[in-house]
Amino acid sequence: MSQLDVLIVGAGPTGLVLALWLQKQGVNVRIIDKASGPATNSRALVVHARILELYRQIDLADELLSHGYKLPATNVWVDGHQRAHIPLREFGIEMTPYPFILSIPQDEHERILERRLNSHGIFVERRTSLKNFVNGELGVVATLVNEDTGIESTCESAYIVGCDGAHSVVRHGIGAKYEGDTYVPLFYIADLEAEEQESPFFNGEAHLTFVDDTFNLIVPYAQERRIRLIGTTIPRTNEPEADQSDHPEITFEDVLPDIKKASKLEIKQVNWFSTYRSHHRIAEKFRSNRAFLVGDAAHIHSPVGGQGMNTGIMDAINLAWKLATVVKQPSIGEGARNQLLDSYESERRSFALSVVGATDHGFKTITTPGFLPHILRAWIIPYIVPLVTKIQSVRSEIFRRGSQLVCCYRGSPISRCIGNGGTVQSGDRLPWAKTEDSDNFSSLSGISWQAHVYGDEQPALTEWCKGKNVQLHVFEWDQRHAQIGLRKDATYLLRPDHYIAGVFEGEEVEAQLEEYLSSHEFCINA
Repeated sequence: MSQLDVLIVGAGPTGLVLALWLQKQGVNVRIIDKASGPATNSRALVVHARILELYRQIDLADELLSHGYKLPATNVWVDGHQRAHIPLREFGIEMTPYPFILSIPQDEHERILERRLNSHGIFVERRTSLKNFVNGELGVVATLVNEDTGIESTCESAYIVGCDGAHSVVRHGIGAKYEGDTYVPLFYIADLEAEEQESPFFNGEAHLTFVDDTFNLIVPYAQERRIRLIGTTIPRTNEPEADQSDHPEITFEDVLPDIKKASKLEIKQVNWFSTYRSHHRIAEKFRSNRAFLVGDAAHIHSPVGGQGMNTGIMDAINLAWKLATVVKQPSIGEGARNQLLDSYESERRSFALSVVGATDHGFKTITTPGFLPHILRAWIIPYIVPLVTKIQSVRSEIFRRGSQLVCCYRGSPISRCIGNGGTVQSGDRLPWAKTEDSDNFSSLSGISWQAHVYGDEQPALTEWCKGKNVQLHVFEWDQRHAQIGLRKDATYLLRPDHYIAGVFEGEEVEAQLEEYLSSHEFCINA
């Protein structure tokens, strides 16, 4: 229908990542955004390990690390008294090349992404909004509006992806309900600089403070005396304000007494201050024919754990290789095309539901008034959590969940397991295996299918991979591989997002691989 493959609506982190990953795979994209420029302030601050792992695909991880700050520890304060100090440096040890929490403001993150996109000749079309679109069988016809002149234009594309946030025009266009609610407490967020004198809250570590029924989260970035402060105000009424689009006008001076009470911050400068309502919602569907929802357009949750932006970026990477596959293989059958594209919703919506549920539970735990929540905040979190986090297995599990390493797609319609793959199964993230001789993640550069064997490969497998232009990486068997759940001599077929598509072992592995591909009717590395 059109030479344009994908129209991306929204140029936040999810839209920019989607454009980068599609461009890298040879897909023709156009990206628009209603705003006049990149965000100058932002709520999201944390980039988790799984995102950094995936950023290695296009050589972005090191650049992000050079602009970010690794959080060394977090502290818990109750009524102005320090109750706990929890080191963070060792939480993810032996699980990932990035065993830490990286702090980098979303606006700086966006600038890095956009610069990289510009280097490939793709530029965000600013002050351009989506008015509506027709979601046809053969393609999408979108009506765009220039926000400065009001002039309308038509854009034809094969697919449209809504990365346009909580008020998504694409979501409204496909008629997807946005199910959930709005939190009663009003959030505020500020970018602060410290006075020169020493302060325990400007020591380069994170701080979580509880006073009455409010909390402050202090996260440093760039340097010790620059912090992002997130907090809540005590609601003026017990009635939820879920249907209100506005909220009371509150200034930094209004909340400063509460901040002082919680943390005794000595503030040199307030660079910016903003208030907002937080929601926990998820769209009833992520796909309708040729239209897709990604990021906040599909799901939105409280800032607890810094999961929102990270979840959206993983949406974008999951969808990108699937769109690239069907765009580059126009002869693919309708059934196979729909199976592959439908797997985006089945894989990502399931994970989004779990994330929204977990962050909602966490937020209510730290903000709900009452006796039992107070006990949790005043005693369980400050005293019990530091004790249990001294156990390495507990630290590892907390990191695995918080960093989104836990995300897997077992049971996906495009996953396949033949034989006994060990504790690592199809749909899982490939576990990191660093031995004295090798690092299996060193092969995960580029966006392509590849096969891994830990032990000895069969000669026929080598020939099959050559014929399919699939990279084959063979690693000498090591006890470390067994410890993380890999099986000796098994073949692990990796998707372009480096999740395991299938585990194959036994005789005639190449025949099993061929059967996997034929059952899904799509080629790899086309």
